Amino acid sequence: MMKARILSLFLALTLLTGSASPALAAGGYSDVPKDHWAAQSVRRAGELGLFQGVGGGRFGLGEPITRAAFVTALVRLFGWEAERPQSPAFSDVPAGAWYFSAVETAFAHDAFRLHQGRFRPEDPITREEMAVMLVRSLGYTSLAVTLGAEECPFTDVSVSPGYITLAYDLGIVGGTGNGRFDPGSSAAREQAAAVLVRVYDKLHAASRQVQSAGNSRVVSVSTPMSDLDAAAPATPLEPIAELYRALRNAKNSGADPEKTVLQLTAGGVRTLVAGGRVVSTAAVSAGEVRRILTSEDVSTYYDSRYESAYCIYRPNDAQTATLWYQSGESQAAKLRLARLFGVTRYVLA
Repeated sequence: MMKARILSLFLALTLLTGSASPALAAGGYSDVPKDHWAAQSVRRAGELGLFQGVGGGRFGLGEPITRAAFVTALVRLFGWEAERPQSPAFSDVPAGAWYFSAVETAFAHDAFRLHQGRFRPEDPITREEMAVMLVRSLGYTSLAVTLGAEECPFTDVSVSPGYITLAYDLGIVGGTGNGRFDPGSSAAREQAAAVLVRVYDKLHAASRQVQSAGNSRVVSVSTPMSDLDAAAPATPLEPIAELYRALRNAKNSGADPEKTVLQLTAGGVRTLVAGGRVVSTAAVSAGEVRRILTSEDVSTYYDSRYESAYCIYRPNDAQTATLWYQSGESQAAKLRLARLFGVTRYVLA
């Protein structure tokens, strides 16, 4: 009888104190049940070194994440080298603060802009701010600005629509239901963990070249050709904004990313100009591109607006040639975007 009373008292105390058995907790945190929707993300975020708990064996489930804490996780996600400038960029981020280096590092990588000299490190980060920081950190600021003129999938978004649309299209963030995004709402710690793990998994997926697309759906973008008599030739291969739209269209049409192949140009497009006017424009093989780059007196450039490389040279005294070609940098940028859409296979044609 006494043993039964002791056992009952022990069980009651366990329920009152909230002590959970290891089988009921995820990621080693007492406040994250294993059956919680974010349990796996919380565990992965800890394993990847992106997040730490709030102390006392707790993750801080349901608690808002501060801007400082999110930026710290962002720096860890992208593996940026730490910045420690002598003069702080923000009046409210002193050099002695635990988040000083993370804020300065993220700022150096254009994750956010300087606004009235303050960062507001202890403020909860909003869902809008989280989406904007992620898109800027991915290097898609120009693309987000372009998309800002297009229709946003959410009815309650009036600020930063391009950033939120891009983050949504890439499957990084989702809505809150009924066509809403709730951009001004604070992001909870588990929501931030889920978002960061998604980005990590997409970025670290392996791209794989295949010899042919077979029966897979092919995503491709036609390279623009310069109009004859045009003054300025611009024929970038698979301009990143157009490639983005092609990948988005494939996704929205229900295409299975695992059965989709990205087609990239192996060679290039050369435009000849004489007397300030285009006289010809034509495709060039990959072998010819290599020959030109190694044998001609060329000046090489990279246009980040298109994520495409080009070179300029003079094939003869009367003409100037502009050759847009697929460099290692441009190919990597396009494969990265495809991986963010879940497409990992590609073919060079």
